[in-house]
Amino acid sequence: MTNRFKGLLLRLALLVMFPTSAILFRNCLPVAGAADSSAKSAAGASQPNHDADEKAFRGTADEFVKAFNVGDAKTIGAEWSADAAYIDEDGQVFHGRDAIEKQYAQLFKDHPGATVTLFIDSFRFFGPDTAVERGIAKVKTKDGKSTAARYNVVHARRDGKWIMVAGHDVPYVSELDDDHLHELEWLIGSWKPEDKDAGPNMTFEWMGGRNFIKDTYTTDKNGQTKLSGGQIIGWNPKLAKIVAWRFDPEGGFGNDVWTKNGNKWVTEATATLHEGSDATAVNTITKIDGNHFTWQSTDRTLDGVQLPDATPVKMVRIQGQK
Repeated sequence: MTNRFKGLLLRLALLVMFPTSAILFRNCLPVAGAADSSAKSAAGASQPNHDADEKAFRGTADEFVKAFNVGDAKTIGAEWSADAAYIDEDGQVFHGRDAIEKQYAQLFKDHPGATVTLFIDSFRFFGPDTAVERGIAKVKTKDGKSTAARYNVVHARRDGKWIMVAGHDVPYVSELDDDHLHELEWLIGSWKPEDKDAGPNMTFEWMGGRNFIKDTYTTDKNGQTKLSGGQIIGWNPKLAKIVAWRFDPEGGFGNDVWTKNGNKWVTEATATLHEGSDATAVNTITKIDGNHFTWQSTDRTLDGVQLPDATPVKMVRIQGQK
């Protein structure tokens, strides 16, 4: 390892770019050993990796959206099993692929030019061959009217391929239909690490008429601020996802894409550091309750070099600061 690279890693260890989308490079000198490898192997054996399966589900969702937006009922029908069952938000039941395809064909006939956007909330696996996808579907008609429904879809693996076997829609009502950040409202306020040496204090506040959340974070030592930075969290309508733009105190910057999975928010982060190095990470924010959450950075790289995972950090709300 060159002296330049060692120095860069040491500087990164001091650069605390913290939640909710930052890359935490603390204790980041690579350490590898037989014990670590065994522990990771054991964890992998006890917790199956469903990344490929989730990728397949997202591919199916993308195909559904493309087919819906061009009025292709046949392609949508092909995504369902021959014995599938679908219940719409009015409680009407459609049995079988043919009935589901006919229902979509009638919808496209009644509402030509209608488009749909899917917001996937989570995937939950029940054994190796069954999974439930949950999310929200928003449909906009050609005249600008919109409606939305929460949906549950059951995926089953048959003959080595995932296919949809059951679906159920229920009405979705939001007080703020375009308030894409409402599920992050619990973050608004000020936070500190439970272990004062584990990371910086943070403050989240609304800006831009609730269209954005500003997060500022500082690291204090002996009553003086040593590091400060921030990020702006907002909605990307083209991606139909929450994203964030980050700025660190030394001039680096980055951006993230957020995905909700149950009580977790997973952010895929990329960054350019002030000296031009590229960094990536997957950061997970797990809500415990309204006053506590944990944060961990994993799958971290620096210029393509794998770095060890960060230690999970527990954050506590500073009371009276919400």
